[in-house]
Amino acid sequence: MARDDKRKFRSTKRKKKRGFFGKRPQEISTSVNNIDSTTHLNPESSAAVTAISTSVLPSERETRQVGLGPVPSVDVASGYKIQDAELLSKCISDAAVCSSCCKPSSKLQLFQRNKEREGLSESLFLKCSSCKIETPLSTSKRLGGKGGGAHDVNRRSVLASLGQSGLTNFCATMNLPPPVTKKAYNEHLIQIEKAAIGNAEQQMQDAARRLREKVAREQPNDIVDDVASVAVTVDGTWQKRGHSSKIGVIFVISVDTGEILDYVVKSLFCHECKAHNDDDKDSDKYKEWKQAHETRCQINHHGSSEEMEATAAVEIFSRSISSRKLKYTTFVGDGDSSSFGRVKEALEKKFGVDYVIVKEECVGHVQKRLGTALIKYKSDMKGKKLSDGKTVGGKNRLTDKVIDRMQNFYGKAIRENKGDLEGMQRSIRAIQNHMIKNNASLDQQHQYCLKSGDTWCKYWKDKTEDTSTYNEDNRFPDLFMKELEPIFSRLSKGDLLNRCLKGMTQNQNEAANGMLWSRCPKTKFCGARRVRIAACETVTLFNTGAASKADVMELCGLTPGINTMRALRQQDCTRIKNAAKKVTLKYRDQRRKLRAQRKSKADKTAYQPGGFSLNAQPDIPVEKPKKRKRTAKVQIKFVMPTMEVIGHTKKRRT
Repeated sequence: MARDDKRKFRSTKRKKKRGFFGKRPQEISTSVNNIDSTTHLNPESSAAVTAISTSVLPSERETRQVGLGPVPSVDVASGYKIQDAELLSKCISDAAVCSSCCKPSSKLQLFQRNKEREGLSESLFLKCSSCKIETPLSTSKRLGGKGGGAHDVNRRSVLASLGQSGLTNFCATMNLPPPVTKKAYNEHLIQIEKAAIGNAEQQMQDAARRLREKVAREQPNDIVDDVASVAVTVDGTWQKRGHSSKIGVIFVISVDTGEILDYVVKSLFCHECKAHNDDDKDSDKYKEWKQAHETRCQINHHGSSEEMEATAAVEIFSRSISSRKLKYTTFVGDGDSSSFGRVKEALEKKFGVDYVIVKEECVGHVQKRLGTALIKYKSDMKGKKLSDGKTVGGKNRLTDKVIDRMQNFYGKAIRENKGDLEGMQRSIRAIQNHMIKNNASLDQQHQYCLKSGDTWCKYWKDKTEDTSTYNEDNRFPDLFMKELEPIFSRLSKGDLLNRCLKGMTQNQNEAANGMLWSRCPKTKFCGARRVRIAACETVTLFNTGAASKADVMELCGLTPGINTMRALRQQDCTRIKNAAKKVTLKYRDQRRKLRAQRKSKADKTAYQPGGFSLNAQPDIPVEKPKKRKRTAKVQIKFVMPTMEVIGHTKKRRT
C-alpha cells in the first residue's frame, strides 16, 4: 500500500551535519588579545574575573598549558622524572633493539660517564652488546649562551632550594648525584637574583599604576601633575631578633589596594669581605681586590641594625615620585618607630616645606600599650601591698587574664569609633568604670558602656536579653580607680587618639614579613643575596599570586611546564580557600582561644625541664595522691648495761 505523504528518509551511513556554534579561530585570537594585560598579572582581581567571564574560554590544550585543565589518565611524558637507573636500563634492554645492527639478540645497556657529569646533569649513553655502537643520552638540556650555557636541571634545583647544603642533603638521601659546587651555586644565584629583581620591579610598577587609576576614579583631587597622594604602611623586619641582626628588610604597602609598592634590603654582612678580613690592608693585592669588589659587595648599610628601618624608609620615600609617580603623604607605622621623624626631616630638606606628611598609628600596636602599661604597673608593685592590705594580683584583682581582656576592650573601643574622638574617649572611660567598683549605682557605673544589643557589657546585655550572666564580684575594688587613673588618662589623650581616627593597621605588613621568612627561614643564616631573592618572591606572590613565579622562571631561561603551572595554580586556590576560612567567626574564636592559651600559666611552663607538650594533654582531672598520716616519733633510748668483771686470783707458789 502506497503512502499518501512522501517522506524523505536519510541514509543511515551518512550522518547529518551539525551547525557551527561559537566563534571562529580568528575571532578567538582577536578577543584573547584584547584582554587587558593586568588580568594576567592579578588573576584574583575583579578586573580579571570580569575579563575572563566576558571573553571566550581557552581550549583544552591551552588550559592544560597554564595548569587549569583536567589531568588526563594517559599523556605523553614531559618534565623531569625521578627514575631508578636500573629499572630504566632493564626496560630499554627488554624492549629496544639496536637500530644500527638490527640484531634480535642485541641488547642495549645504559652507561654513564662520571667525568662528564655537571651537577645533576649526567652524561648517559646506550651501548649495543653486538655492534658496540654508543648512542648519547643527555638528562638535561642547556639554556644557551657562552659554552652552551648552564644546564636546565641545575638552574631549577638552585631556584627551588633554600641553600647549597640543603640541596646536597636532599640529593644524598634520594641517591642522586651531588649538585653543583658552591661556586657554581653562587653563579646561578646571581642570575636568579637579576631575574627576580627585574620581575619584582615590574610588579611594583604595575601595582603603582593600578593605585593611581583607583585614586583617579575615587579621589581625582588628590592627583597633581600626574602624581597621586596616597597613604602607605611602613614596617621593618629583621633576620634575627634584637638589635644585632646583620640583615633587615623594609616593605612599603598601599593602604588602599594592599599591594607592595616598594622594598629595600639592608645588609651589614658580606661573605667575601669576611674572607679577606685577615689580609694586609696596605698591600697592593688587597687594594686591587677591594677596588674590584666594591661593585658586588653586599654591604649597603653602615650603622646599627636599629637604624636600618629609618634609613630604608628615607630612601623609599625620596624616590617615590620619580620611580612610582606617587606621593606618600600618610605614614602608618608603629609607635616605637623612629622612622617618621627621619623621613619628615629628609623630605623637607629635599622637596621643601610644601611636602606635608602626617603620621597615623597602627591600631594593633596602640592596643598593646594598655597591656604593656598594666603589666609594668603589676611588676613594679610586686611585693607591695595596697591600702586594703592586699597585693595587686590575686583573685578578683589584676591578673594576666584580666589584663588581656582589658587590652581587647581598649582595641575594640578604638576600632568601633572610627572618626569619632569623643566616642573613643567615652568607650575607654567605660572600660575603667566597667571593671572597677565605686559607690554609685550600677546604672551610673555602667553609664559609659554600650547599651545596644551587640554590647560587650554583660550588665546591659542581661537587661536587654533578660539573662543573668553579670557577676558583680568579678570587678576590682574601688581603690584601683585611683591606682589605674594615670594609665587610662595617658592612653585616652587626644594627641594619641587623633592618630587612630582612621583605624589603620599594619596587618598586611605582618603578613608580608611572615611570607618572607617562610621562604628564607630565620633558623639558618643566609646572605643578603638569598634574602633579596626571597623578598622579590614575596613581592610577586603578595601582589599577583604564586602563578607569577612562572615569569621569574622565564626570565631565568627556564620553561614552566604543565606540572609547574598546575602546582602554582593549586597554591593560589589553596591560599584563597584558607583565607576565606580564616575570616569566619569560627576561626576567629579559635584564634582567640589559642592566644589566651599561649598567655596562660600552663604555656609559661612549657619550656621548663620535662614540661614539653603539657598543653597538648587532655583536660582530665588527676587525682592527687593521698597524704600519708604521720605517726608520732618514738624515741628509743639505748642504755648501756653495767658489766662487772670478776677475775680469779692466782695462788702464789710457795
